[in-house]
Amino acid sequence: MAEQGRGGRRRSADPGAVEAGRRLRLARMAAGLSQSQLAETCGVSRQAIAGAEAGVWSPSLAVALQLARALGATVDQLFATGAKGRPVAATALAPGDPGARARITRVWDRWVSLPLARDRALVAGFAPASGVLGAVAGSAQLWGAGRSLVVAGCDPALPLLAGPIAAAGEGWSLDWWSCGSDVARRLLGDGLVHAAAVHYPTSLPQPRRRQPSARRLGFARWREGLVLRPGQKGRVRSVADAIRLGLVWVNREPGAEARRLLDQQLELLGCRPPSVPGYRVEASGHLQVASLVSCRAADVGVATEPAALAFGLDFIPLSEEECALLVAPERLDTPELRLLLTVLAGPQLRRELDALPGYDPTIAGAEL
Repeated sequence: MAEQGRGGRRRSADPGAVEAGRRLRLARMAAGLSQSQLAETCGVSRQAIAGAEAGVWSPSLAVALQLARALGATVDQLFATGAKGRPVAATALAPGDPGARARITRVWDRWVSLPLARDRALVAGFAPASGVLGAVAGSAQLWGAGRSLVVAGCDPALPLLAGPIAAAGEGWSLDWWSCGSDVARRLLGDGLVHAAAVHYPTSLPQPRRRQPSARRLGFARWREGLVLRPGQKGRVRSVADAIRLGLVWVNREPGAEARRLLDQQLELLGCRPPSVPGYRVEASGHLQVASLVSCRAADVGVATEPAALAFGLDFIPLSEEECALLVAPERLDTPELRLLLTVLAGPQLRRELDALPGYDPTIAGAEL
């Protein structure tokens, strides 16, 4: 029978409680506190701290909050038990296998899961998950989630939002869903992301693809065009040259602005896309296109100038582009979009973009 005590209760140790106790002990040591010092800070006995670290004393919620505050952690980080997590109904942004790792976060009034598969699983290493997909469609197992701003789009500079978002405190983080502009628009319209990053040529009107009910917030300007290995510019000046020479392409997925730009160029030349070598080979982003050209898996592709510069590739401009974040105007007064507006207009993002060759951040935060 459990013995009730001040600020918690004593119980027989179980594996989950022992694991939580180990985390508590490591957090206390990392903070440079003894058991007695932590106990005094939280108003409990040293024996209570020792019992919690041994997994035989369960602190009350009030004491758990005090311990987390004293150690600079959250209650979940210290005391959450059970590897499976709690089940939630979550809308997946793409298909995924049951048990596959995912980022699971709240977007407005529902849970959304971002499967960590293929390139989306990587940030020069494996991206951290916050749960796994469930066996039933629309379900997931949530390990724990803080406050996240979910942004969809293909501009590889979007992860630069993470720094100033985290600096805002209160547990905020960024979840970036890499996808083409058309998919980003659809996800925003379905209420599955907080913002959709889209880009378009500044020299052409955009009435057909514009989201009628969305507010456009500036992110950055850059050029889009052909990326080629160094030394190719002498013989390749245009899409026509690349076609004439029989170069092998790497393409973007349908709905991506880079693919639309290539299709427009091929139409002007009277080329049938299926006859173009490599046309059906798809990369999931601008950096991926540049990487495949750099490692000679393809000869040419359409991507941004910053992506070409990052890999030391030649670049032939085809279009001046503007990247904007689309948001729902009726949500502008929410904490999520107030934070986004602050970050877009802040100095940290501009410094980061200024330091990346090829980016012009002068429109960051402006309403377009």
